[in-house]
Amino acid sequence: MAFSQTTNSVRFHSHHGSNIVLGENNTVAYRKASFANGLVFSERSLKPGEVFFVKITQTELGWNGHLRLGLTQLDPNTFFDLPLISFDLLPLGQTWVFSIFKAGNEDSEVRLPSEVGSLIGLHYKPYNEIFAHLHLIVDGVDRGVVESDIPYNAKPLFVVADIYGTTKEIQIRQMHEVTSLQTACKAAIMQNIAQKAVGSLPLPKFLKDFLLYR
Repeated sequence: MAFSQTTNSVRFHSHHGSNIVLGENNTVAYRKASFANGLVFSERSLKPGEVFFVKITQTELGWNGHLRLGLTQLDPNTFFDLPLISFDLLPLGQTWVFSIFKAGNEDSEVRLPSEVGSLIGLHYKPYNEIFAHLHLIVDGVDRGVVESDIPYNAKPLFVVADIYGTTKEIQIRQMHEVTSLQTACKAAIMQNIAQKAVGSLPLPKFLKDFLLYR
């Protein structure tokens, strides 16, 4: 999977944690104090297959934990009361959040995903007409599925980020996926046939599922 940078088509929502300050046309989020009250949301919902990236631009020593990222069906446009941390969103509604752990050899020269400069992303990929997988991307590499059974058609899915612990500031770095041959072929087919007619095509089921859901 390859990605290239495009213009910032997504910004942070004005509804955010009490310790958050937004800047650069709401594409930068900075936690001004403490280790919590650092929740931010995307200004609009994420589309299936759309990739959302943030770059860690500042960290702060002395805290435990790191950036948390995920999706939520809680709509920030309702300006609901925010908890201290992202995991406390779980009882409020459909939310899927994962932690970006600091892991690896301390002597390694390889940048860890919690360090300044790391590019962390996510996208959700439908696998049928109801559910999708949530994928984690680190520095352009898809690390696979981190959450499953996300009902992507039930309600809009907003990105939620928790600027927690040692993570101090993040910046949206919106990217798009370079179209693969597989995706281009799908687009060409679907331009010439109605979606409801896919089921009657003389194709294996996995190909029909690909045309309809992926």
